[in-house]
Parts: sequence; C-alpha cells; structure tokens
Amino acid sequence: MSRVSARAALGLACFFLIAVASAAPKTDVLVFKNGDRLTGEIKSLQRGRLSFNTNATGTIGIEWDDVAYLSSDQNLQVELENGQRYLGHLRQSDQAAALNVQTPGGQRRLAMDEVVYLNPIESTFVERLDGDISAGYNFTKASDVTQFNLSLEGNYRTEKRVTTLTAGSVLTDSSDNDSSERADIALRYIRLRPERWFTGGLFGFETNDELGLDLRTSIGGGGGRFLRQTNHNNIAILGALLLSHEEIDDSGSTEDSIEGQVSLNMQWFRYDEPELDFSTRLDIIPNLSDFGRVRAELDVSLKWEIVSDLFWDLSFYNSFDSDPPAVVAEKNDYGIITSVGWDF
Repeated sequence: MSRVSARAALGLACFFLIAVASAAPKTDVLVFKNGDRLTGEIKSLQRGRLSFNTNATGTIGIEWDDVAYLSSDQNLQVELENGQRYLGHLRQSDQAAALNVQTPGGQRRLAMDEVVYLNPIESTFVERLDGDISAGYNFTKASDVTQFNLSLEGNYRTEKRVTTLTAGSVLTDSSDNDSSERADIALRYIRLRPERWFTGGLFGFETNDELGLDLRTSIGGGGGRFLRQTNHNNIAILGALLLSHEEIDDSGSTEDSIEGQVSLNMQWFRYDEPELDFSTRLDIIPNLSDFGRVRAELDVSLKWEIVSDLFWDLSFYNSFDSDPPAVVAEKNDYGIITSVGWDF
C-alpha cells in the first residue's frame, strides 16, 4: 500500500463517517428532575450525556444527572459501571433516579447514577455511529511555516462489539526545509467480555517523514480491561502482540518484526458549561525481534465546545523511536495542534 492509497483511505473514511441518520418513531418519555417532560426517542447514553430526539428540537444532548424518569418501548442495552449489561424495555419507575428494565428474566431496578451506557439494539447502522471530525490551519509569517491538520474518529457499537476507526494527518511546509507529513489510520475491534474485560484486534497504517518512515503496516490482537467507566471518566489498559512491516524512507528497504504493545487510555469529560473533554493515550511498543528498540506514542487532547456539536481542539502528540529505521532520522517527532471540529 503506497502513501497515496493511505491518503485515499483517509478520504473514504471521512466520507463514510459523516452519513446522516434516518428518522424513527418517537414514543419514549423523559421526565427531568424539575418536572419538565419530553416525548421523543432515545438515541444513546454515552459519556454522561443522553442523546434524545423530538420532533420539535431534533436530537439534543441532556446531562444524565438532570434525568429523573425514563421509559421506552424500544429494546435497549443498558450497561452499568461494573460492566454488567441488561437487555430490555424501560418501564415507568415509581422512584426517581431509578430505571426499571424489563428483561426476559424479569424486571430489574437499577440506580441511574450507576448506568453509563444505553443504546437501542434495533438501531440502524448510521444511528449506532458516532464520532467527530476536525481540521486546523496555522501560518507563521516570521518563519514562513505553514501547517495543516485533519483528524477524525468514528465509533460503531452493538450489544457486544465496538469498532473504532481513527485517522489523522499533519502536513508541515517551510521555505527553509522540505515539507514533512505525519499520518495514520487505524481500525480497532473490541469484543466486550464480562466484568469489564475485552479482547480485540488492530489493523493500521502509519507514515512519518521526521522518523524516516515511508509506511508502517501493523496487524495484531490482544486484550485488556476497563479499569473504570463512569459518567465522568473512563480508564482502560490493553496488552497486545503486533506484526509490523516497515518501508524505509528513500532507501527502499523493508523490515518485518514482531512487537509487543502496552496501552493506557484515560478520558475525562463534563457537560456543565463549558463542556470539556480531556483524553490521553500512551502506547509503549517494545520490538521483540530487535531487542533494545522501543517505540512510544503519546497523544493528549482537550476539546472545548463552542456551540452545540462545534468544538475547539488543542492537541499534543509525541512519537518516539529509540532506533528509527532511517539512518539520518530523528528519534522524536512532536507537535502542538489547534483545530476546530464537529461532533456527529
């Protein structure tokens, strides 16, 4: 796969992820803690925000802490902080801040502050899809440096599976130096297991001119656990084994290797004004075929909502390779990115 085809894949991913959801019957009932009432359709509950659609308002985001009662004839998947999952309809509760889930095995009463995920299992493909896309442009006249960046993330979740597509590209151009590019695209699959455990796989492509990497193709699998999942933060740890194929910049040589990977993913979010979303991902990747070589990836992002679904993003990335494949390449590539994006 060439770098051109990697860019084409990124473009197709953008097109794939911005599809528009179709309408559905709206018979669910939501009652706020202040007594206000809405009739509409539950779209999802994720990360402390309930997406609810009505004919008058369209799809709106509601803080889960503001909801007192919720009922629905839809068949919903309900997940708790401890990883337990239930399938069934929501029946009107006689107690505030409680969900009555009518499951095939009987009715279960769940405390709403322990519920971290809701999703209608009959939803169409596009209704199960959510994510964001952002782009930024920076120019400095004094140094004549231009930088353009594009990133996207899409998640598709069913009762027991989560598929995530991420892609990003940073292009830097300067009158004093050659232009450089950093780009990656990855498809991750997770199979949810009991007690917050999961297994899964990864398939991805990466290029980085600063590290002398023309193209790296990786495929692998492993498992991990959600150490914490609430309506305010998530923490997950993952271990995996990867098979990697590297094409070296300019030289035309290639290198195949087996790598291990340990990852820590932390997210913190709030939906009080202003809405904030802070996430950190750290990957440590020792090379098992070339002992002593270690790679690391650090990505930190802060998103601040400007208006509904439109956000400002400040990100930092750092890519490290203790023994880069190209002789004259740097060991580190890092940068700060500002961009504007849209949640869908």
